[in-house]
Amino acid sequence: MIKTPIFWYDKSFFSILKTYLLIPLSIMWIITSRIKIILSHPYKSKLKVICIGNLTIGGTGKTPFAINVFKLLKNIGYNPVFLTRGYGGENHGPLEVKTNHTHFDIGDEALLLSNIGTTIVSKNRSSGAKFIENDNRNFDIIIMDDGLQNNQLHKDINILLIDKNRFFGNEYCIPAGPLRETLSYGIKKINTIILTGNNDENINLNYEVMKNIPVFNSKIIVENLPKIKKNNVLAFCGLANPLKFYKTLEDNKFNVIKTRTFPDHHKYTNEDISNLEKEAKKEKLQLITTEKDYVKIENKNKNLINVLSINLSLTKKDEAEFKSFLKDLING
Repeated sequence: MIKTPIFWYDKSFFSILKTYLLIPLSIMWIITSRIKIILSHPYKSKLKVICIGNLTIGGTGKTPFAINVFKLLKNIGYNPVFLTRGYGGENHGPLEVKTNHTHFDIGDEALLLSNIGTTIVSKNRSSGAKFIENDNRNFDIIIMDDGLQNNQLHKDINILLIDKNRFFGNEYCIPAGPLRETLSYGIKKINTIILTGNNDENINLNYEVMKNIPVFNSKIIVENLPKIKKNNVLAFCGLANPLKFYKTLEDNKFNVIKTRTFPDHHKYTNEDISNLEKEAKKEKLQLITTEKDYVKIENKNKNLINVLSINLSLTKKDEAEFKSFLKDLING
């Protein structure tokens, strides 16, 4: 799966050199993407579609924020439903996530979303929307977890998440940089920006193309802290941005002695977990991982593993404004 190249976010001579050497391939990526857009015929759903995504490869907190938006919409009287690709799963859908599904079937993100509300997995997003429309539970809003660059389904509202610590890296497109599309092109479809990450400082988005877009600030809230703070821990995860997880642990006073990083969306084997348990036992460490990783570990291997549950919430000041802003967009 994906492992974010260091040179995308590094300014050393060799990183810059790698970037420049890959620019011709980035140009090819941009041209191919534009051709796909020209040839696409997005389906316009009868329901409002809210897309939560990013312009870069890598974790910006899309799934936690999709959950936050779901709860917010329920709170103000809407009946939302999740729609996700089911990345990493073998079943392309469309289907509704049930309790007997595993990450092998539908991927890790779909499992997390289904713990909160009705979740539909569909690799083809337009087919997923039609599947939802034929449901008799009167859903009125589709929340897409990821999909800003997907052109199968028309989006009514696009919410862009930006990591406060990483922004857009070197600002080049794949493979020279982390951008999925050029900044100037991708920002045209954005209705609002959510800043994510551990950084609590006020961030000034000094980008001319973003000057008229409302920006809201979020924060990572840790829930149900495992009672192992006094212990030394071995933290492991398979995320596009693993440093965010390790930093969150440190910010919450966990004594992180060792870390083990796997590729994004890694499917854990019994051998993976056995090796981690042996290492932790040998050095008298407690194992801890993320919810996204925990759902991919077989039940028989979960006994010795702690999980860090997080929530991505807007600051108090911004939540009321965002709620009002979102209602205006939905009703507009």
